[in-house]
Amino acid sequence: MIPPFDIFLVGSDGQLVRKGTAETLDVARLRIKVLMASEPGDYVIYSQQTSHHVVVKADGSVKSGT
Repeated sequence: MIPPFDIFLVGSDGQLVRKGTAETLDVARLRIKVLMASEPGDYVIYSQQTSHHVVVKADGSVKSGT
């Protein structure tokens, strides 16, 4: 089974750079915390099932979108 969440780093040019996948939203958020230690920036968690996305900003704030 393909994990239902994709994790992307928002590049300086605005392009999304795929950083991995996660089985749950909570696991995706934990992976972003780890990634931010070495690659600070804004991240996007994208649900393959619902097309919903969550933006995790470099300051830790979270913004939901569709």
